[in-house]
Amino acid sequence: MVITLDQNKRKTPYYIFYADEFIQNYYELQHAFCSIYSKFQIAYSFKTNYTPAVCELVKSLGGFAEVVSDMEYTLAKKIGYPDNRIIYNGPGKGKFLESCVLEHGLLHIDNSMDINRVVALARQYTDKEFSVGIRANFDIENGLHSRFGLDVENGEFGRALKRIQSVGNIKVNGLHFHISRARGKIAWSKRIEKLMDIADTYFDYPLDYIDIGSGMFGHLEPELKEQFGDPPSYKDYAEIVAGKMEEHYNGLPESQKPILVVEPGTTVVSKYFRLYTTVLDIKEIRSKFFGLLDSGIHNVGEICVLKKVPVKNLGSGKNGREYKAIDLVGYTCLEQDVIFPNYQGKLAVGDILEIQNVGGYSIVDKPPFIHPDIPIYMKKNEKIECIKREQTFDDIFAPYFFGVIETAGGKGYE
Repeated sequence: MVITLDQNKRKTPYYIFYADEFIQNYYELQHAFCSIYSKFQIAYSFKTNYTPAVCELVKSLGGFAEVVSDMEYTLAKKIGYPDNRIIYNGPGKGKFLESCVLEHGLLHIDNSMDINRVVALARQYTDKEFSVGIRANFDIENGLHSRFGLDVENGEFGRALKRIQSVGNIKVNGLHFHISRARGKIAWSKRIEKLMDIADTYFDYPLDYIDIGSGMFGHLEPELKEQFGDPPSYKDYAEIVAGKMEEHYNGLPESQKPILVVEPGTTVVSKYFRLYTTVLDIKEIRSKFFGLLDSGIHNVGEICVLKKVPVKNLGSGKNGREYKAIDLVGYTCLEQDVIFPNYQGKLAVGDILEIQNVGGYSIVDKPPFIHPDIPIYMKKNEKIECIKREQTFDDIFAPYFFGVIETAGGKGYE
């Protein structure tokens, strides 16, 4: 449904996905790496924001799907992804693990449960050849004791590899690593150096791919960039990672060089979603001011807890005044529902605020808490289109059963 854009008339709250800016950013990331190491592939993290229109757009740009559940795997298939362009990660894979392996998807072994299932499948289909990737766990000294993957340092990785390779019709053709809280250049340098060392130490054949996960800074609004210090650019990451890959595999024929895979989520999507919300009320309590919005922290996402998100006042309210410090708070009954503490600027009841950088996890992590979820629009080629309608009462309560409790005959408690 194509519509006209008029923030003053449309019912808030709602999101707008700015697709043209998303595409430009995607190509910039791709070019930064491909200009140094040509065998490069982006695999978009569905869990970050699985809005189908976003995932379809990534597919049209040549990106792979990176999924961590059967639900996300089903979405990728519904969108039209072939299995060999779907990466299946995560510690608790569902029944589609078997489908992924049988249909030559890119399955990453995370634990002994995954190994048991893959080995059993290979022994069931002895006439077929299978390939899987394996997720390594090692310390990059970022202070996070990660629980994902197989520990290289205590020998678990090596033992798992031997067990998989002992089954004659399974080949490990890919190596994966991902860790949070590691967006700096030093951390990324340690990632790729260790991964190439593991590839050299444990494999006597060239791998098809090395997947370095994600956790890169993307483009940021000036207000956020200042709070993060001096974050690396795509060029910085590419010079480190793609540069080391090019140097390390320079002696191999192009056909034998492993593909370098990254799995961006917030990197490519966060900046290109914005939330539009209205100021419902302004009150003063014991000399502290509060501006009540018709959205909440769940609509903005964790970023507003960690940092002060960029907020732009689009106006339309009347009798506004300047505030040196006013908390912008959400509609929920939670004291911690503070979207922006100590906001400074002019504010009036009826003002529409644009809250930026809300595309990461806010869409997928929003519970049906107090209010139904809100609609999403996409702006592309100067047209505005609805890509997700507002959630209804029936949407939320369809799975529940009503009328299952017998009445007490109207007597109540004695």
